[in-house]
Amino acid sequence: MIPLPDPIMICGQGLAGTLLAWELVRLGSRVVVVDPGETVTSSKVAAGIVTPITGKRVALSHEAGTFLPEALACYAESSRVLGRAHFHERRQVRLWRNAEEPQRFAAKHGQPEFEAHVAPARGAPLVDLTKFKGAGEGFEMATSGWLDTRNWLADSAAWLESRGMLRRGRLEAASLRPDALGVTLPDGERMAAVVFCEGAEARRNPWFPWVTWKCAKGEILSLSIPDLAGERRIVNHGGWLLPMDGAGSFRTGSTYTWDELDQVPTAAARAELEERLGRLLRVPWTVTGHEAAVRPIIHQSLARLGRHPVHRTLAFFNGLGSKGVLHGPRYARLLAEHLVHGTALPMELDVAGN
Repeated sequence: MIPLPDPIMICGQGLAGTLLAWELVRLGSRVVVVDPGETVTSSKVAAGIVTPITGKRVALSHEAGTFLPEALACYAESSRVLGRAHFHERRQVRLWRNAEEPQRFAAKHGQPEFEAHVAPARGAPLVDLTKFKGAGEGFEMATSGWLDTRNWLADSAAWLESRGMLRRGRLEAASLRPDALGVTLPDGERMAAVVFCEGAEARRNPWFPWVTWKCAKGEILSLSIPDLAGERRIVNHGGWLLPMDGAGSFRTGSTYTWDELDQVPTAAARAELEERLGRLLRVPWTVTGHEAAVRPIIHQSLARLGRHPVHRTLAFFNGLGSKGVLHGPRYARLLAEHLVHGTALPMELDVAGN
């Protein structure tokens, strides 16, 4: 396949679109990103937490040993270019919620790929029991952390704009005219390709109607917890408690609802999140913010990327889900190399066959 000439237009500057822009620029492509600049999006609201050992099964995230080094290298390189760090490596405390979890953890003990992400045991309790409820038993993840997605996206947007690669506005997908050599925009301008990275808005994209969506609304609270000032670790106990600084500012979340897919915070979600906090904390907190957004989840919670099966100058990148900060850099690289060099995509990710 002949590599696409420049420029390549990216529709959407969320996590997927921004990662793809960085990868295309790295490959020497000229990029144009178009985005409406909305204040509330799933990427901006997201906590950006990387959790290598997850879920009720206390299992290692799929191919964490492959995805994590690439993700860390990606964010380190963007930090070098942007002039400040956005990914913060933080240990994460996983507190047991039931009798089965420590058994599942013990069954994996000694597996090198699992142990690589576990911090040396320091004994219980793992947290200050004058501030946290329960026995404080569990384990610490050594390779955890979080991406400050809101500031990373803002700084990336400023960098793109300073180089003439960002346009503010909304691209109407139905108005595009693709052909074998490129895509004509409504004003007659030509692009070599258009890649749709629209988040949940892609449910209405007329070019990719076969993609099966299972979007979910998520809500997150911002908190002030002065008695936890100085705690820098992420604490996970069914939900997560993320320290934003060392001065007692935290975020906690999140909820999942599959109806009323809007960005309106609800009293029910706040009550659910505060009820979780009540089971975890002995100390008081104050809610300082409440945000909601719609996660762009695709059926089976798998990302989809690649070219349209007929209109090959139209492409798609979406569905990064809750592990987007971890998986996104590798997927963006695969898609960028596919667009520029024609390298094949993994069949399970290719939107053309899924």
